[in-house]
Amino acid sequence: MSGLRLWSLAMLGAGLSALTGAPAALAQEAPNRATPQAQSEQTRAEQTQSQQSQAEQSFPILAFDRARIIAQSEMGVALEAEIEAERAALLAENDQIYADLEAEEQEISDQRKMMSEEAFRTRAAEFDAKVTEVRAQQDEKAQAVQRLYDSALEEMETEMNTVLTRVARDLGAVVVFERQQVYLMSGSIDVTKVVIDRLDAIQAQRDAATAAESKEPTAAPAEDAETQDTQPKTAD
Repeated sequence: MSGLRLWSLAMLGAGLSALTGAPAALAQEAPNRATPQAQSEQTRAEQTQSQQSQAEQSFPILAFDRARIIAQSEMGVALEAEIEAERAALLAENDQIYADLEAEEQEISDQRKMMSEEAFRTRAAEFDAKVTEVRAQQDEKAQAVQRLYDSALEEMETEMNTVLTRVARDLGAVVVFERQQVYLMSGSIDVTKVVIDRLDAIQAQRDAATAAESKEPTAAPAEDAETQDTQPKTAD
């Protein structure tokens, strides 16, 4: 009797184990059947988050500092260095011309006692005409330097406007102000540094292309074989 009871209890225990194990297996299978739906919801959530992030990156109003771009970009620095060198050379030339004219004027003054009044007036008039001519020449040179600066600056501003247009398009902006036109602003809408970085990248590409061109070997002039006399010379 006790043996039958023990066998019955053993079978009952096995049955209970099987019954209690079934829900666990079903519970493990349930998430697998729900996985596609969960993945779909996760994908939609990620898309929504991405759209929100893009919306946060959109700035309808932007501002930039023109003077800072010219002063800090590689293009602007190179332009200022070139113009400064031209101005320095012109100033040195003006100083030398002034010293020469001053010496000539002193020479005329020293010789006045040995010259007739008419001769002195003639020499003084010639000197005045020379000074006027030299001044006009140097003024023209100064204007040429200014024209060089204005032309180069105009080209740089054209490049700057192109970059600003691309930045505005990338950020979804509809209005771009110069910094001096804005009374109060948030630093987040100032794209000056972005413009400087992009201009520097353009300048770096141009410098690399120029360096590559300068390293290319020049082709030697081809000899015209048809013009060469290949026939041996005969003695007379």
